[in-house]
Amino acid sequence: MSTTSVGDPMTIRIALVGFGQIARSHHVPAIAENPAFQLAAVVNPVDVAVPDGVPLLSSFAALQAEDIGVDAVAICTPPAIRPAVARQALAAGLHVLLEKPPAATVAEARNLGCLAAGNGCSIFAAWHSVFAAGVPVARALIAAHGLQSMAITWRENADKWHPGATWLWGAEGFGVFDPGMNALSIALATTGAALVPRAADLTFRPGQEAPVTATVSFTLPDPKIAASAIFDSGYTGSDETWTIDWTLGDGSPLVLSDGGATLEHDGRRLITPRAGDMSSLDQEYPALYRHFGDLITQARSELDIRPLQIVTDILASGVRRAA
Repeated sequence: MSTTSVGDPMTIRIALVGFGQIARSHHVPAIAENPAFQLAAVVNPVDVAVPDGVPLLSSFAALQAEDIGVDAVAICTPPAIRPAVARQALAAGLHVLLEKPPAATVAEARNLGCLAAGNGCSIFAAWHSVFAAGVPVARALIAAHGLQSMAITWRENADKWHPGATWLWGAEGFGVFDPGMNALSIALATTGAALVPRAADLTFRPGQEAPVTATVSFTLPDPKIAASAIFDSGYTGSDETWTIDWTLGDGSPLVLSDGGATLEHDGRRLITPRAGDMSSLDQEYPALYRHFGDLITQARSELDIRPLQIVTDILASGVRRAA
């Protein structure tokens, strides 16, 4: 395996490790439309259909044994597996993109950052929702007007988005916080403030180790700002919701919806989903890969562990109830 040097104009050859729904529907198209990247291989433990001409390997060790020229990997496995694969990739001198969350624990994520630095590799925790179209505009408005309150509502049917994903409900799968971390990453990116969980109520379905719903209140550096969140991954209604409602310092409402694809301020639409996009993800992943390419060529890393830290704090301190 080889690595791309800083400033090297050659294409970054990337392998996708883990080929589930998100890898197929969003990573593959984002790589295909980015001239800086070439999909060089797919690694997946079971046989799956892959793009024409792309080799399929059953493990990272098999990828190494085939000596396929690879400069980087995007690790799209369940969270518990990501650190082990990332350690192998970094030891081989490869740049690493980690699907969110970057690891199952904060300590594991920090260790990967140290390994990347020691091996001269770029590592990127890919919080894709931060790249939604409405996020930078919301951040500018909050910076200009200040903030009175924030309320997160994240309701979706996990069985629809992750069919058969039993790992999601294990101790290291995060359950409702697998999508909920997207909201937290947006909240951090827009407010620029630390979110400290103050109280949390978590519900668990029988036989599952990760919560299916969570109600959380937060403390911000300014104690006068009220902040709360409702997360629900067992929602079966037709009106799934991915919304953050802010009240700005001047009293005007600011609403980010559709996971960040839509933004309204004081009743006026500022950001609208692009024609043809099925979801906000259609814009987020191309932007995410452009940023990863920049990190590699600039020999930089970006390993934000704050959303993961918030979730592990909630799981450690929240009141647990049967769903």
